[in-house]
Amino acid sequence: MSESPARDSATAEHLSLLANDGAHARVYLDGAQVASWTPAGSTDDRLFVSRHARYGAGQSIRGGIPICFPQFGATGALQQHGFARNSVWRVVRETTDADGARAVLELTDTAYTRAMWPFAFHAELSVHVAGAALTVELTVSNTDSQPFAFTAALHPYFRVRDAYATHVEGLGGTRYRDALQGGEVFRETRDPVPVQGAVDRVYFDTPDVLALVEPHRTLRIEKRGFPDAVLWNPGREGTASRADFVAGDEYDMVCLEAGAVGRPVMLAPGARWTGTQIMTAVASAAGPPAPR
Repeated sequence: MSESPARDSATAEHLSLLANDGAHARVYLDGAQVASWTPAGSTDDRLFVSRHARYGAGQSIRGGIPICFPQFGATGALQQHGFARNSVWRVVRETTDADGARAVLELTDTAYTRAMWPFAFHAELSVHVAGAALTVELTVSNTDSQPFAFTAALHPYFRVRDAYATHVEGLGGTRYRDALQGGEVFRETRDPVPVQGAVDRVYFDTPDVLALVEPHRTLRIEKRGFPDAVLWNPGREGTASRADFVAGDEYDMVCLEAGAVGRPVMLAPGARWTGTQIMTAVASAAGPPAPR
């Protein structure tokens, strides 16, 4: 698959979902990547996208909700986070009704994907926006004649006022693998868990409801089908070393991801798996910008 020149956010092909209540989301066909979400009654986009993000075929937008499939991170032989986020997805349908606005996109195996991962598959991403909630659902079907295994995650970059004044509730007592400490596994003794700089952890077998809490508002994170959760902030060195970040972006985003990482999903021929992440704006209040 050849890469096309990077485009900007206006020219890259995308869908705009607008619910009857005013809730809004934007989804790019490149990577089936949700890159904007504004709950009903709000003017605040709850997803972060860097001003240096790249758009276009073969690019993964720095921000929004990239799809990690069929590999999370660099845990296997494939490229970082697999090929789904670098592939062009097809639109299956778009609907708007009393329940909200929805788009469904699909990805199937090609010569490009089979050269890296030699299996036939069908992946479908459903994006639904209504009221205070954004629901993203990934379904993978095995259309091959042999079983296959994969890891996966939905990788939302949440926009926050000050990442280092933010914490996560619900992770206490769970085990986590810390990529910043050589991949060693620890048990989390804190709850809530503060974001205090660079963090890169996979928490295993976590509760299905977590909360990303800022001083002035909260996001409720519910996951289904995903046993794990990932907490990530690049820190100052992480944004400085990546060309598609702007210096200081580390203050403006926190990733709290639903994932199937610790135990690969095993699918027999004809079997199907679904993982869902539901993000709900629980509280919102105006306030002065946080000091830095």
